[in-house]
Amino acid sequence: MTTITKTAVDPQTQLQPAFFYASAREGMEDFLTAVLDDPQEGVLLPAYIGWSANEGSGVFDPVLNVGARAGFYALHDDLSVDVEALSAMLKTESFRVLVVIHYFGRTDPRTAELRQLADRHGMLLVSDLAHGFYSSRGTGGAGSFGDMNLFSLHKMFPVGEGGMITYPRTDLVTSQKSTRPALASTILSYNWASIASARRRNFETIVELLRALPEHGTAFTLIWPRLDADDVPQTLPVRIAGDNRDAIYRVMNEAGFGMVSLYHTLIEPVRIGFELENDLSKHIINFPVHQDVAVDDLSALVASFQMCLKAN
Repeated sequence: MTTITKTAVDPQTQLQPAFFYASAREGMEDFLTAVLDDPQEGVLLPAYIGWSANEGSGVFDPVLNVGARAGFYALHDDLSVDVEALSAMLKTESFRVLVVIHYFGRTDPRTAELRQLADRHGMLLVSDLAHGFYSSRGTGGAGSFGDMNLFSLHKMFPVGEGGMITYPRTDLVTSQKSTRPALASTILSYNWASIASARRRNFETIVELLRALPEHGTAFTLIWPRLDADDVPQTLPVRIAGDNRDAIYRVMNEAGFGMVSLYHTLIEPVRIGFELENDLSKHIINFPVHQDVAVDDLSALVASFQMCLKAN
């Protein structure tokens, strides 16, 4: 006889255990410690991973800390995964963990194929959503394919620190433990839908203004020219054609416009052998689109950018 309860009572239905940490890298290290029986099982990462003297590398440092063997795979010039090259690589090399980074909040367009590839080779798929909290926690598909999802909360909320790890594969949860459980209350205190809407609005407004510049297509190009329906941006990446990215970054920040130069220096293991990724790291600049940005200020932001293009 079928029984339908008045309310949901099964704690396992749609369960995705969540753990909160001081940083996403702390959560990544907790994950690797739990799932790697032998460090030589290896972790495979994209070849576009940043490093800074102050912060190190968020996703690569945990791999080093647990002593895991690391491998790297190539990307296209829009930072999407070169699935064919990755597939060819996996015919001769094996890894326990495959990391896919959804850069700047954009869901990699071939994530479903990457899920299939991971299954075919017996790998755990990590969705690095350090930039993709809202692309995943709304209706987006960015977090629908990972065995583990990684989030960097301080990059998406006005908090000084914070990382979150969720486990769609509940069987992977063994010894993991939150070190900042109180962050859950903080994150739940914000209107995610409203924040996502503001970020999308700012992104689309800046894109429209940039497209109208005569320098578009020559002095710079849009890496992410349009938003998919479910994606929410962390920033808006633009590729500067010349060698003046650093000068533009400096002048605009001095003028009070908080531009970002993410991944300006890549980790040492990929500085040789990945020419495209290294070239991108020298030319990408990121426009702020976060929820504090007022749409009325965006014309001045883009006008300042145009002046910098002409002057530098």
